[in-house]
Amino acid sequence: MKRRIVLPDVEEVKLPVLFSMRPGLYLLILYTICILAVLFCIAYLPGILKGGRYVTFTAPLSESGVVLDGTYLGAADNQYFVRSGEHEVTYMKGGVAYASHTLDVDHPVFLTWLFHRTKQVGVPALQLDDDQKKQIISYDLEQIQTAGAILSYDAVTRYEPVYSNLAADLKALDVHQDTAQQALELALLYSSNQTMLEEAKEALESSQISRTSFMQEILVSAESLFTTGTSSVGMSFTTPTIRKQETSLNAGDFVLPGYVYPQTSFVMGRSTEHTYPAINEAGVQMTTPAFALSAYEVNQYQWALFLEENPMWAKGNLSSLIEQGLVDEAYLAGISPSTIFVTNRPIHNVSYYAAQAFCAWLSEKTGKTVFLPSEGMWTLAAASHDNLKFDASLSPIPSQLKEPVALLGGVWELTQTTHIPLARITDYQKAHALHRSFGLPPQPIVKGGSYLNDAKSISSNTVGVVDPDACGDLIGFRVAWYE
Repeated sequence: MKRRIVLPDVEEVKLPVLFSMRPGLYLLILYTICILAVLFCIAYLPGILKGGRYVTFTAPLSESGVVLDGTYLGAADNQYFVRSGEHEVTYMKGGVAYASHTLDVDHPVFLTWLFHRTKQVGVPALQLDDDQKKQIISYDLEQIQTAGAILSYDAVTRYEPVYSNLAADLKALDVHQDTAQQALELALLYSSNQTMLEEAKEALESSQISRTSFMQEILVSAESLFTTGTSSVGMSFTTPTIRKQETSLNAGDFVLPGYVYPQTSFVMGRSTEHTYPAINEAGVQMTTPAFALSAYEVNQYQWALFLEENPMWAKGNLSSLIEQGLVDEAYLAGISPSTIFVTNRPIHNVSYYAAQAFCAWLSEKTGKTVFLPSEGMWTLAAASHDNLKFDASLSPIPSQLKEPVALLGGVWELTQTTHIPLARITDYQKAHALHRSFGLPPQPIVKGGSYLNDAKSISSNTVGVVDPDACGDLIGFRVAWYE
């Protein structure tokens, strides 16, 4: 028989009564409060602490930026979290604020961390005058100009749809048809590769802007560049017959010897293959006004005198010059211009903008209009000498033939002419007039090669191109002026 176990007597445990409530009741209330607190922290507290919506901004213009309450938010057509409240929204493109409005965002709170509350902002109305519209169009054209500097695109170098952006913006801006046609004409002149040309044709089809005869001419010329087989293009070069005269430009601290060239019509370039970039040397009819060209490239001593009176261009101000987009990191690298040690070595590692500033300074000192020569002026000076020598050093020796020294060799020389890829096989004068009318930044042409180039590979027709802020070891300049 199983033995019975006798448990000891214990005192009965009784939960205390709280606020006259039985234990079961207040425990239920306590558990309910805890559950509600957890639910509140999970479902409502995040939304209370971070109230707002994920807003998508729709812009009427391509590649627009959104500024929220004075702070740049990012590109339009993307989604951004915007806190609850009233906000000022501004749409930007190319440095132009073209639309603005007030945005009210409410304060949803339930499970906002799990289910994002979104808001779609409608397309704002444009608030632009004609000058601002043209500035935006010029910005689109700059993107096309930059794309045209690349000869081919692939999986590594990816292509952005620059022509479709321009076509869409022209439609949204509702500009006059003449302005739209001129913008497209200039844009097509930068079609330097097959990828750009194909996208340009698609954009033209979608733009519904009637084509001009010049547009059609550009398209035909561009298509022929990328077809099989080669043909010749450009007028044949003929040596101009001119009588130049010696002259000089007195700047006080120094005198620039030079030569005066009369107004002349001639062929700049030569007959060449109808391929790109060979067409950069295609011969075109050119007329230059009477001008004077310095016999030597601007030297380091002359640059030192310029720096004395223009301290903003000193090397010590490099960071500020870079920030303003006037030079790059190579400005005056390895050079210490001095007014104590006179040298005739050409200045180099200077940019197009720096050279323009030197010309402005020299104009003020001499009372004459001093400027960088155009490509036509430079070519005329080089082509007018039968025995032009290639200078394979940076120490120019005066010529006994009464001709400019180191037009070939020395350093690549900046000109005031911008590079437009298809200008020489379409309408050279009209192309440059379009470039000026839209105020695009220059892509200056450089001429003459440098002392490190093979003399056989450089002629007066050779064309190089640099960025306007580029400073290279082999880039310098000489000046021209009107008598």
